[in-house]
Amino acid sequence: TARVGVELCRHPALFMPPPTSGSHPLSLQSIRETLIRQEDTIIFALIERAQYRANDVCYQPGARAFAAIAGPSESFLESMLLETERMHARVRRYTSPDEHAFFPRALPPPSLPLLDFPALLHPCSVNLNPQILEVYLHKVLPAVTQPGDDTQHGSSVVADVAVLQAISKRVHYGLFVAESKFRAKPEEYTALIRGNDEEGIMRLLTNTAVEERVLRRVRRKAFTFGQDIEADESVLGLSEAESRCGAAEVPASAPLKLDPEAIVRLYHDFIIPLTKEAEVAYLLQRLGNTRVAFHGPVENGPCHRLAVRHFEPPPATASSGSKLIECESALGVYEAVLSNRAFLGIVLLEQADLGVLPAAKQLFAQYPLQIVAELSDAAADRAAGRTRCVVVCKRNALPPPTGRDKTMLLLGLLDAPGNLAAALTSFTTHGVNVSYIQSSAAPPGSGAQVAFFIELAGHARDTAVAHALAELQPLAAFVKVLGSFACGAPDRDALLGAATSPSSTRG
Repeated sequence: TARVGVELCRHPALFMPPPTSGSHPLSLQSIRETLIRQEDTIIFALIERAQYRANDVCYQPGARAFAAIAGPSESFLESMLLETERMHARVRRYTSPDEHAFFPRALPPPSLPLLDFPALLHPCSVNLNPQILEVYLHKVLPAVTQPGDDTQHGSSVVADVAVLQAISKRVHYGLFVAESKFRAKPEEYTALIRGNDEEGIMRLLTNTAVEERVLRRVRRKAFTFGQDIEADESVLGLSEAESRCGAAEVPASAPLKLDPEAIVRLYHDFIIPLTKEAEVAYLLQRLGNTRVAFHGPVENGPCHRLAVRHFEPPPATASSGSKLIECESALGVYEAVLSNRAFLGIVLLEQADLGVLPAAKQLFAQYPLQIVAELSDAAADRAAGRTRCVVVCKRNALPPPTGRDKTMLLLGLLDAPGNLAAALTSFTTHGVNVSYIQSSAAPPGSGAQVAFFIELAGHARDTAVAHALAELQPLAAFVKVLGSFACGAPDRDALLGAATSPSSTRG
């Protein structure tokens, strides 16, 4: 029996730890649980960093002490943070919607298969890590460390990286908070967003009572986590009565690892305000729907030319969230769409006389994005031969037939005499015109020995095409319909509407 398609490596869970209540990730209960866990991580990370001196040399660009590790314009911290992010990027950390890199344009592609994340957020370009790094260096470190140099430079920057990543995750969790608030009051937020009323949005999303509860909770945690607790529940250096002291009355004699009020001030002055800044920035992009990823480069790149021609919004209608996203590879385009940072992706299908590019066929086989349009570049055709790109997006089902459609598919067969002829006979019998066919190695684990990329006239729902595909099933190891779409120039608004429609996305 034929197997239709090649399975996507699906995420075994959501991008965040599942809420203990089993509630939806955007519910107030789930948000509260996540924020509480993040508080624990930040406080413990700050306590860890506080055990070392300030060690200012670690933050000086081009410091001679670290010339063998950091570049001439880098600090030791920047070098360590970048190398940490490079390693984490290879295991796809930054494909997750709740993770944001400090050096996003300097990271390698993931070495593990991409994951198809649930579409909880609207695609946006919010990244406050430059502000977070600045605040950390000039405000947080002086508040949590003692002056001086204890030579524990490696340990210090390892702790710095942990603090920065924890604060970044907490601040950017504001995107999920903002989405939850938008869904609760869509009419009110929509009016403010359309009016570009940042102050009004800030007033609507601010809940002073909740912020005060967060500060009280942080104070109690900082006091509790900052003590040395013995097995008999006593606190080292305190009397039994003092050990039972509440966080609101920290005794002067308490041997705390870090002043709780320093952590409270960090939350009050920086973490909460930066989180709200992320919320406002996200909401200002919430109604835009034109984020399209393309395979670069920008200069003389066919994907960029076609992206600008077909998808760049007119200046009069462009919003702060309407933009094209350059990606260094076709894999990067797929990553942007699968992680919901872009609605559509444009990848190079064919160039010059090389036929369909192997990288494109590999992505088609491995991931479930649907081809929804084909773009041709006449300028590139004249200069370098036939050049084609395809537009991919998340879709649950094929669009309805238009009567002027094309279908692209992958067909996997055993490499035996007559198999391809028998498969093509299925199309001939039903009068289906095969306009293009190209062979390649079959995807590993597909059960096939050879695969064929096929283009044919008609829609997969057309009677003739549907009957031909049905007859293929007993002959094939797999048949994967990559997409059926109308021929000719794509309808920008229709494609963006289909990509962003709740019924079109999976998850």
